Amino acid sequence: MAKYITDVVDYFKNLCVQHPLLAHSETTGSRIFEVVAYDEAFGDFKTGAKEKSYFVRFILPTMKWENKDNNAHKRYQCGFIVGKYYSTKEDLKTVKVTAWAEAERSADDFVARMVYDSREGHALFNSTIDLVENAQLQGDFMDVQGDGSYAAVMYLFEFGTFRCIEPTGSDFVAAGWLDL
Repeated sequence: MAKYITDVVDYFKNLCVQHPLLAHSETTGSRIFEVVAYDEAFGDFKTGAKEKSYFVRFILPTMKWENKDNNAHKRYQCGFIVGKYYSTKEDLKTVKVTAWAEAERSADDFVARMVYDSREGHALFNSTIDLVENAQLQGDFMDVQGDGSYAAVMYLFEFGTFRCIEPTGSDFVAAGWLDL
């Protein structure tokens, strides 16, 4: 079954809800998760998240298509940023590194969960990232300023989602398209 952006966003939002340190909720003051486009991912860090806590930004994917066994397979190239608040009133060298370490641990939890879910056959990943190297994972540390100071970790990655385009055109027939 083909997966679309709504499925991807729902998956990562659920990770934020389930993660014990993040505990995202849609109630005011409990939001952690946000969806942003790549060109917006590095600006305007007014988090709308829990004050002096974490934030998670899911970066909307770009897509590419690959030919596998005469079927088209869509690959999403996306990412996320996990940030942890730190106080600039404290010893910056210590608190910033501690905040980076906490953000890194949470971001690594997401990656580990993605690989685990892929191995367990989660429909979103279709077993495409059973090994972490198949995700083409890249990361970076960031220091972002907005409503507060946040030490953040950004991961960019890829995963495939099956989208078969059959040469018979049955996808179009099933979608109710008329013969043109």
